[in-house]
Order: sequence, then structure tokens, then C-alpha cells
Amino acid sequence: MKNTSIAFICLVFIFTGYGCSLDEPSYGKTTTENFFQKESDIKYALTGAYLQLRNTWNEYALNFYFIGDCTTDDALKGGSGDGDRAEVQALSNFIVYTTNGEVGRRWEILYRLINRCNDVIYYAPDAVGDKELLTRYANEAKALRAFGYYSLVTTFGDIPLITQPMLPSEILQLPRTSAAEVYKQIEQDLLDASNLPAKGRYGAEDAYRVTRGFAKVMLIKSYMFRGDFIQAEKYLREVVEVDNDYQLLPDYGFNWTEAYENGSESVFEIANKMYDKNIATGSNVPHFFTSRRVSGYQGYGFHVPTQDLFDAYDADDPRITYVFTQTGDRYVGDTEDQDNSESQSGYHDYKMTIPRIEKQGYDVWMTPYNIRMIRYSDVLLLFAEALNENGKANEALQYVNMVRERARKTNPVDPKREKQAYMQTVTENTLPSLTTTNQSELREAIWNERRCELAMEGWRRDDLMRQKRFGEVMKAYAKKYDTSKGANFDDSRDYLLPIPQGEIDKSNNALSQNPNY
Repeated sequence: MKNTSIAFICLVFIFTGYGCSLDEPSYGKTTTENFFQKESDIKYALTGAYLQLRNTWNEYALNFYFIGDCTTDDALKGGSGDGDRAEVQALSNFIVYTTNGEVGRRWEILYRLINRCNDVIYYAPDAVGDKELLTRYANEAKALRAFGYYSLVTTFGDIPLITQPMLPSEILQLPRTSAAEVYKQIEQDLLDASNLPAKGRYGAEDAYRVTRGFAKVMLIKSYMFRGDFIQAEKYLREVVEVDNDYQLLPDYGFNWTEAYENGSESVFEIANKMYDKNIATGSNVPHFFTSRRVSGYQGYGFHVPTQDLFDAYDADDPRITYVFTQTGDRYVGDTEDQDNSESQSGYHDYKMTIPRIEKQGYDVWMTPYNIRMIRYSDVLLLFAEALNENGKANEALQYVNMVRERARKTNPVDPKREKQAYMQTVTENTLPSLTTTNQSELREAIWNERRCELAMEGWRRDDLMRQKRFGEVMKAYAKKYDTSKGANFDDSRDYLLPIPQGEIDKSNNALSQNPNY
């Protein structure tokens, strides 16, 4: 991993100097005479692509959580008030202008990723070096490009489709491509990338590269989003029953410990390992989400779990311990309790709270904490959902109950805390196995299980959109809590975000706007 870390450091200076997005200068297009000629060039370029998801001060994960959770019933924006990160508050209230900064940030980061991947895919076949390795590099780039396009098409709908290096002047002439065509490209990229090595087949220095499992899971998510449960089931069977690259950890809480980073349950993590405390390769996302008032933490208090999310759990569900922090909790080594008095709900995000003793000596804005993007329990619950939709309820029960069983066996007492404000009493009746084979009842149960299992991990909006109940859920939330959050949801508008106005302006209106913006 050290070699990869060094590559990231070198490429910080090469690849972060642009302020544009769709039309940023393509590094490969403008420097082909002295770059992209040999295997090492392609490797560095691919490292630059990975880097686009973890740029300091512009991390994709922060945007992923803000849009994926804070626009839903799972999370409030938090912070010091409505004006603190106001663009996220606007998203949460579904009053979104076409100039919204958080919307523009998503577009920018993901097209930067795609442009870097295009360089690798285009130039790798002709580079001098190990052809097998160069093919692998190109397939890694295809997997990352597909991830970028999935994240864009599910957010914006029709988008420009760019598959090779282009000059800015060329890119600015591109109209939006239909979502159907974008999905075709996603599918082809991921089928190619399904030939990547399996998890555990890379050497230690390459442990965080994307794998065949990542490619197949993103293909599954693509099918699920479009309601193609037949194709989703096909690839879910490959991942779960044939490949066997993953397994659930025995305890839900293990997922957020250093010992199990990139463990058997991890399908995709954004690595933020730091080999030198003076080099900016860590993550600043945890500090954005940590309690504002406690010595040694004093974060910004964003991404706050809602009371509605808390109430979605059975009172004795051990997972509550590993989703919510509460006033009165105290981590081992601390001298004072957590104080969530500035949180609108009284909770903070456990999964992004790093105990003080684990970050001593690090800048709080650059902590060595990996972002857990996709876990195997997500895959198992998608399998259960697809099977149920395909009329195979008995088989679906097997997989949803695997997730519930692991939750039931999880230690409700957090080893990281010496004081725990909320303490469940776990009995033999905790989280009993589901038994219903009624398709509608089981669908609701699986959906709720996904909410509880994947809480605060950025996928709630994605789920609500593909289940075609985003508006229904958000308007019900607004009514239940008599709040503006969700009250303005417009089904004819809010399943998509606006195309950033700056991109439309630069294109001389070659790009059109989404409806009702």
C-alpha cells in the first residue's frame, strides 16, 4: 500500500489544479507526447482517478452523505443553524436553485473522476509494458467510470456521455445523452470489469483497488434501480452463491473498527490511510459530523440522525448502539461525556465518530478513517428484495434473516465506550426471523431492514428513488413532524436534481435543464 500512497501524494499536484468540471482540461489529451507512453504512466494516471474520490476539502463522501441521507427521513443537515451549509438545507427542504453549490460539487467531482478514467481506458492498450497488467488498469478505470456514471444518472437523469479524452471545446458542444444509453455504457464497463481480481487476490499494496465483486455489485445496483429484478437476481447469485468473495462479520459493530477495515464484509472502501501525519491524505468527513461541544471532538455537527430513524428500530435492536451517539456516552480514554445538546434530534452519527484516542497526533481535518461505501449486508438485502419481487419469497427469507441473525448476535455494549446512555436488553426474542411469504408484507419488511442495517451510510435516497416512494415518504415525514423538510416535495421535479446552471451557461445551452427547475 505504501507505493500507492506515494503515488497519491505525487498526483495531488498533477491532478487537482483545475476548477472546472465537465470541460476540465484532459491531462491525457494535452500531454500525450510525454505521458501515457508506458505502464508506469498508466498506473499513475489510474491513481489520479482514484484520487478524485478523496480530494482533501472536496471529498466525494461528504457530498454522498449530504445528498444521500440529509435529503431523506434518515438525517437532518445539522450544523449551527439553517444558514450553516445552507445549500444542504435547501436540498433537505426541496427548494433547490440551479446554482446550488452541493449539486454542482457532485457534478464536478464525478466528471473529474470520469475524465481521469477515460485517459486510462483510452491510452492503456497502446502503452509499453505488461499487457495483462495494462488491461487490468483499464478495467479498474472502467469500474470507476461506471460508478461515476451511475452516481450521475441516478441523480440527474440524462447527462453528457463522454467515453474518451476530449478537448474542452469539444466537450462543451455535447448535449445530454438519454439515461438508457448511459446505462448501456455502465453495463458494458462493469461486464468488462467483472474480470478483475477477486477481493483478497491483490497484493497488500493494492488492497484497496476495485475488484470483480465491486463491478458486479454496481451492475446489480444498476439493474435494481431500473426495476430489472431478473437480471439483478442473476448477478446476485454469482456474487453470493458462486464467487463467495465476501462474508458478514460476526458483529455489526466490527464494521467501524480499525481492525476490520477492508474486512470480509467490505465491498468498497475509500481508503484514507496515512503513512506520514504531515501529508494530507486523510479524511475530513468525520470532523464535519462530530459533536460540536466536546473537548477533543468539537466538530461541525452535520449529518444528524432523525428521531424517525431511531423509531424505525425495535427497542432491543443492538444496531442502535452503532448508529447513534447520545448525550451521556463516553468513549474510552475521554475525560467528559458526549454532549449532543446542539443536535436537533439529540443524536449524532456514530459511524463517523472517531474516539479521541484514535486520532491523537493527527490534524482533525485529515484523519486516517476509511469511508465504508458498500458492505456485503447491502448485497444480501438486495438479493432478498430481488428474489421477493421475482416471486421467490421463501428463498428471499433466507437472506434477509441472515442479516437479522447477525444483528441479533451483535454485542449491544460498545467496546469503544466506557459509558453508554442507551442500553438495550437483548433476549431470545430480539429480532426474530421473518416468516411471512406474502410479497407485499415481505417487501415492506425488507425495505425496513435495509433502512436499519444501512442507516447513515448514504444509500437511503437511492433506495427511496428506485422504490418509487421518495415523495410519498418525504411528504409523510413533513406531515408527521409538522416540518418543512419534505413538505415541498414535487414528484414531477424532485426525483432529479437540477443540471448545474454554470454547466448550461458554458455549453451555450447545448445542455437542457431538468423539468420544473
